Amino acid sequence: MEKVIHRSGSRGFSDNGWLKSYFTFSFANYYDPRRINFGAIRVLNNDTVEGGEGFKSHPHDNMEIVLIPTEGAFDHADNIGNITTVSAGEAQIISAGRGMVHNLYNHHRQAPLSYIQMWIFPREYELEPFCSKVKLAETPRGCWQPVVSPVGGEHVLRINQNAWVYIGEMAAGTTMRYPMNLRTNGVYLFVMSGDVLIAGSELHAGDAVGLTGVDEAEIEAETDAKVLAIEVPMREWSESTED
Repeated sequence: MEKVIHRSGSRGFSDNGWLKSYFTFSFANYYDPRRINFGAIRVLNNDTVEGGEGFKSHPHDNMEIVLIPTEGAFDHADNIGNITTVSAGEAQIISAGRGMVHNLYNHHRQAPLSYIQMWIFPREYELEPFCSKVKLAETPRGCWQPVVSPVGGEHVLRINQNAWVYIGEMAAGTTMRYPMNLRTNGVYLFVMSGDVLIAGSELHAGDAVGLTGVDEAEIEAETDAKVLAIEVPMREWSESTED
């Protein structure tokens, strides 16, 4: 087993007034050559947008972008005809392919919007872009709530990669196991809230651990906790990778 730990306090941070962001990996004005990616994960941000604010139209290409609102809702519109609102309890994927342009605004004028944003390198490049959202399945504590998979489903986003994303809520004193879908993949476990023990390391809100060479990961909750699991291929990746 190989393990890498990223502490909350080591993340990048940006405060633009209307937008506050924490960057687990190098992004925007935050750069650390040791924190470019974990396998196919290129970006993992926690963003908070003030009421009525948002991002004007801007382009993306050849990236799988997953957005999970944790508080509030955002409005999305793009140049391929999608106009939608995505709320907490739902998730959206932008499979940018050969290129698309979109905007994103806080749906509410007064209340803040908070969401997790992740970018994952695609399996195939220069495909036709698409965008979709799902209402996430209602899942009891102690069970993994599926968010993303290569095949998708009624409550699961489809991604152009051999990647899986889950959210797990745990009660204090309980244990969950994350079984790998592919033994050659790695899993990146990000603590959304609470305190947990993973692979012998104590982790707190905003901390993360990446594991490779494991068949499963065991998570022990020291308090009520919520964990985001992102399983991805681990070969070398770069923004110019197209093979």
